[in-house]
Formats: sequence, C-alpha cells, structure tokens
Amino acid sequence: MQPNPAWLTATALLLATPAACLAQVRASERGGTFQEVNGTTVTVEYGRPEVRGRVDIYGGVIPWGKVWTPGANWATTLEVDHDVAIAGHPLKAGKYAVWMEVRPGAWTVILDPKARAFHTNPPAPDSAQVRFAVVPADVAGPDLLTWSFTEVNARGTTLRMSWAGKAVAFEVSMPAGTVPPVPASMAGQYVGSYEMIFGPGSGNRAIPQQSPPEWRVQYHDGRLVADWAHPPFGVWHHLQLLQVAEDWFHPAAVVDGAVFDVVTDLVVEFTVADGRATGFEIRGPNDAIVGRGRRISE
Repeated sequence: MQPNPAWLTATALLLATPAACLAQVRASERGGTFQEVNGTTVTVEYGRPEVRGRVDIYGGVIPWGKVWTPGANWATTLEVDHDVAIAGHPLKAGKYAVWMEVRPGAWTVILDPKARAFHTNPPAPDSAQVRFAVVPADVAGPDLLTWSFTEVNARGTTLRMSWAGKAVAFEVSMPAGTVPPVPASMAGQYVGSYEMIFGPGSGNRAIPQQSPPEWRVQYHDGRLVADWAHPPFGVWHHLQLLQVAEDWFHPAAVVDGAVFDVVTDLVVEFTVADGRATGFEIRGPNDAIVGRGRRISE
C-alpha cells in the first residue's frame, strides 16, 4: 500500500514544530555584564525587554507604586564576590535579586538576598534587604533595556540601568587595594635610582635619562615605591612594589593614593649582591624579559 501524501506532510510538520519553536527569538532575551575593580567583580544578569512601540511605560505598563524587576521574566540579579558599598550602603558578598519601586519622583532600589525569583513575585519588605532611593534621569531611549558600567576608577564603578526614556545610576564602591608592608631591614637594599631599558626582549636602547632618573625606588611608611618619570603607560608613573618572593615584586599602579591595579603578569626581579641591589629584570608572560634596570645611584 502506498503511503498517504497528506499523512506524510502532516507528520513532517508535527515533527518540525518543536525545533522551529526552540529557534524562535524570545520577546525578552537574556543578557549580562560585569566589571572588575580592585579584584572585586560585579556581575549583572537580566532579561532584556523591548519597548516595541508601547507608550507610557512608567506609570502605565509599569504602574506607579509597583515593585518591578528592571528586566524581564526571572528577576534581574546583582552579584558581588567581595563586600562592597552600593550607593553608600554596605552590601555583603553574594547574589541579590534587583527590584525597583517605581514612583513619579524618586524610585526605591531593593536588593533582596532571595536571588531566584520570578518577575511576578516581588519580595515583601525584609530587614535582610538593602534599600535606597534613586532619582531617575530623563534620557533618549533606549528601546532595549540595558544595564551598563558607565565609569570605572580606583575607588569603584558606576552602575546604570536605562530603558524607555529613564535611567537610574548608583555608585558601587570597593575596598581600596593594599600592598602588604615590606620590612625596613629588607627594603633598604632596593632603594636607589636605576637606568631603564624597557621593551620586548629588553634589547632596545636605554630610555634617555631625564631628571628625576627613570626609576627612583624609595621607602615610605612600610611601602616600597617606585617613581617612573617617563613610563609607557600613564598609570605607571607611581608604583608600589608588592613582594611575592625574595627579591621578587609585582608592580602595582597607584591612582589617587590608592592601589588601582596589581600587574600580576609582570615580576620585577632584583639582583642583590652584598646586601645591595645592583639592578633588576622585569619578566612578563612565559618568563620573557621585557625590561631591565641598572643602578646608577643610591
């Protein structure tokens, strides 16, 4: 008996339907962003609704007084891997659901430790929550809800949510990075001025001497610091040296008096003879020499 062509067509359509559905774009796709500052990582994960021609989003689609997650489907989450301060409020390391109570004036941001929540189940007030007020700014768009980090500095970052003509932003402050002290009995052997050679393989010519010398290592308040008069990158002008082994140090950039970044893929290896450093090598990835220093004065 020959197969019925109509039955074959219907079966083919039925079998294809699940795959076709899975391939469709959802109304609010998932998205995320992260930022690292001073060894602390802030991560936001969220659904991304679109305006899709709707008007009166705030006070209409999202009624005044409603507690809304600034995203879609599952509640937007904010995760920090170290203790921070957010809008001046202490926030312990962990993952939080983000909610906002939307009103005509100031909104209230609510960070709830019950991170896994559906958007239709806003939390009841709880002492474990972190709450603070924000005043939304009028902006152009965007049509697609967007979380972003709009500023990064040595002290923290600015986190911003923008959608449908409104934007709210708040500061996330990180603990200042610190460099453990170097004992005074050890630090003296490194103090002095060094002529620099810097570049791939360190076989290039010495960087012309300026005043002050290219590298001047000093010891202040338990810290070994190096002033680089003409560094290849601006933030390397003032460094602290973080000891990782005997005579080995990571350079750490200092911005506004605080450690901004420890360059863990570079190691400054001093050569010491008779209790006095005669020079150093700067080694990069794969132990490649990328710089050399030669002592020229105490």
